[in-house]
Amino acid sequence: MTNTERDYHGYTPMDYDADSEADEVYQRCLSSLLTHAPIGRDDTVVDIGTGTGIVALELASKCDHVLGRDIYDEWLQYAREKAERRSIENVSFDHGSFREPNIEESVNVVVASYALYMAYDEGSEDELRTAIDGLVALNPRCIVVADKMRFGPTQTPNDWSRRKTV
Repeated sequence: MTNTERDYHGYTPMDYDADSEADEVYQRCLSSLLTHAPIGRDDTVVDIGTGTGIVALELASKCDHVLGRDIYDEWLQYAREKAERRSIENVSFDHGSFREPNIEESVNVVVASYALYMAYDEGSEDELRTAIDGLVALNPRCIVVADKMRFGPTQTPNDWSRRKTV
């Protein structure tokens, strides 16, 4: 991970996994995604913004193949190591973004969990729309967004807590 990446996230992939495991809202979101996402045994699923591979590794038991994509190399390497430790062979992790997901094969379902908000944070509604267009261009049967998001203008960091939650 470059210094810029570390500064952006503020913590390591291991910290993210620990925080996610302890976060009740994240765990409810993950449980709902795993229970309700329309994923079949023969499906190829893209987990865009895969981070440490939490969702990709959980989805692996539900489908034929999961393609985890993220922009941070250290996080991708960590996800690969987790897959190897768990002997999960139907998941692959590679560099990719909303705009350029780096997918050459046909996909059935795209999952964006706890990642799509970054497009909004980086460029407001226009960037969010561009990110969604990038996912739609993959021509999946379904796009599943599992996240908590807050929208609206802010003047100070304290305004974050007053944004509307979606």
